[in-house]
Amino acid sequence: MFRRERPPEQLTGFAREAEALGLDEIWIVEDCFWAGGLTAVSAALGATERVHVGMGIVPAVARNAAITAMELSGIARMFPGRFVAGFGHGVAAWMRQIGALPTSQLAALEETIDAVRRLLDGESITVSGRHVALDDVRLVFPPAQRPPIVVGVTGPKGIDLAGRVAEGLLLPEGSSAPYVGAALARFGRPAACVVYVLFAIDDDPEVARSMVASSVEEFAPGDRDERLAKLGIDEAVVAGERVDRYAVAGTPADCARAVDALVASGATSVVVVPRADDPSAQDAQIARFVREVVPLVGAR
Repeated sequence: MFRRERPPEQLTGFAREAEALGLDEIWIVEDCFWAGGLTAVSAALGATERVHVGMGIVPAVARNAAITAMELSGIARMFPGRFVAGFGHGVAAWMRQIGALPTSQLAALEETIDAVRRLLDGESITVSGRHVALDDVRLVFPPAQRPPIVVGVTGPKGIDLAGRVAEGLLLPEGSSAPYVGAALARFGRPAACVVYVLFAIDDDPEVARSMVASSVEEFAPGDRDERLAKLGIDEAVVAGERVDRYAVAGTPADCARAVDALVASGATSVVVVPRADDPSAQDAQIARFVREVVPLVGAR
């Protein structure tokens, strides 16, 4: 992940380095009011030749559906086969700040993705929904192949929605391997599953775990796996096991085991989110991940 805290002018160098390291994907966050995600995705794709770039995620209600489809189509045509489009319903407080909070965030999300998909597929559409209204709209330059769409949701209704309109899920930091498996089972068919993971590596496993401990408390508080509970599965989490359950942290072998567990549960992309504050330290963590963890993944 190119973390939102990094100034946008650092992105192209970051993307080139990620590609040079041999990483498969770069994921870019769009949060209010940091930096524009679609601009950043285009810059990262333009600076590289091979690596795939994911937009994770576009708040569905922040842009008109037709304009979103235009933007995504342009990116997909200029960089065919290298772009993944992620949608979410947006953080309610931020959407309220910009005057875009709908009466139903999930309904707005589904209507938007459905309209964008159909436009990207080259359809001429007229929609009169609760949140999307289009009158005989058709893209002049639809992509030859629509980019895959993943949806950033965690609860059962959101996962059901994603199953109706998208190719897969984007699960946020603090998602355990059991939750990944349960979410995909709920999705109900083979799917892409992008998982953001809190990440830290150190020769001393306790140093690495301490680097992610506060973030684990932020994303996955409590003594139960709350996301898993929303899907009807109640599992207690012992305090000493919380970091290992919700993060990829420790020695290279520890990190590889955690990645293997996510992949075994169905994750198709494991996106490491380094928790070091300094950008150079983040880059060093990513370099160690490639050099010391990736060769161990799937090796046992």
